[in-house]
Order: sequence, then structure tokens, then C-alpha cells
Amino acid sequence: MEFQKTGIATLDRMIGGIPRGSRNIVIGPPGTGKTVFAMHFLWEGLQAGEVVACDVFDRPWPHMRNYFARFGWDVAPYEANRKLIAVQSFPHFEPFPKDAQVRYFHLDDFAAMQAIDMELTAAGCSRFVFVDGYSHLFRTLSDAQWHEIENWTINWSYYSRMTNLDVVNEFPSSEEQVQRLMDYTLFTAHNIFRFRLREHDGRCVREMRIEKMEGVAHPLDWMRLEITSHGIELTAP
Repeated sequence: MEFQKTGIATLDRMIGGIPRGSRNIVIGPPGTGKTVFAMHFLWEGLQAGEVVACDVFDRPWPHMRNYFARFGWDVAPYEANRKLIAVQSFPHFEPFPKDAQVRYFHLDDFAAMQAIDMELTAAGCSRFVFVDGYSHLFRTLSDAQWHEIENWTINWSYYSRMTNLDVVNEFPSSEEQVQRLMDYTLFTAHNIFRFRLREHDGRCVREMRIEKMEGVAHPLDWMRLEITSHGIELTAP
């Protein structure tokens, strides 16, 4: 089994990295460090000479470029040489300009999604991150449609040796369909990284744990997580 480093030293020492070709869910409330965790994973891939891709549903791509830069990660050179491939399924409106570096499509178009996935495979991409669009998908797709997308993603990840990380904002919902589709997603995922906020000694702290990891020795304990100027730092349990 091949592992890809996350760039988070403590985590890499504990688990060796994330198994290549796996389907991963990074889930938790807003503000817990999920997106930074995923960005750190992409940046580590770029440092290793890999081709990586990021689909930002919930924000325009130029915002993500600036987000990377806040941690000292200048992604512009990697975009220029197509080592970082930007995809945006976030709705785009005129008259706002499109970015020449970005591949745009509508998230509801499954055929377009499949075509882009295969383009990424052809480009030799080995890491892919999707930043939360689940609240939209779970409310607009049927069970059958979501199962098809999820099963496609698992097959695509495995056969393309593409490590897929989906960042999911955990949102409380009494809607039966939303809960049903979320349950299916967590059941089919190979690995689940769960994030939370917790009160400790009168202050709010971020924590992460590995809730599920197939075929890899891993701890279940919550670990203290810090967002620093250089990304994620983790304290082992």
C-alpha cells in the first residue's frame, strides 16, 4: 500500500500518511480546521512533485488562492505549470470575470463532472480536494443520483490512484433525505477524519480524530489541533 504524506508531521508519524487511491471524508462544524487540513495535504503533494487538483464549491477560486497564501503557500507557479489544477463548481455569474486558470462546470451536471475527473486522471493528478458542496447536493439529488456519484467517485479514486478528500461542513438537519445521504457517504468512505470545537480550561480548542481508516493502524483518541501561520500542527494523544 502506498501512503501520501499529509505534511502534518505528528499525523504522518502515527499513520504514515493517507493511503493512495482512497476516498476520504473530512467532516466537522465550520471553523474547526477542515479546509486548512485539506490545503496542507495538497501543498505537501506539490512539494513532492505531484499533480494535484482542488474543486471549490463554496467560494470563488481567487479567494482560495489568497487563502493558501496566508499560510506562506504560493500556488501561482504551480497553477502556471499545471501542477495545481483548479476546478470551480461554485456558481459563476456575469459580469464577474472568469479566471483563465480555472476549469468551470455546474455541480448538477454529472456527465461534466465525470469528464473533468477523467481529464485529471489523464493529467496524472494524484490528489484531489472538494471543498463543501454537500448541503446543496443532499437537498437537490435523489438517493439513486447520489449513489451513482458516490460509487463513481470511489471507483475513479481507486483505479486512477487518486486520493480524494471531500471537506464536509457538518450541518444539523431534521430532513430525512439529507441524513440518509450523509449516512451513505460516511458508510462508503474508506477513511473519516472528524473535527470539533471543545471548551477546555475556559477556552475553545480545536480537536481532530481519525474516526475510520481502513487497513491502517490508527488512534481513535481526540488530538489537539492548532492552526498556525504555517498550516496545521497536531498534538498526539
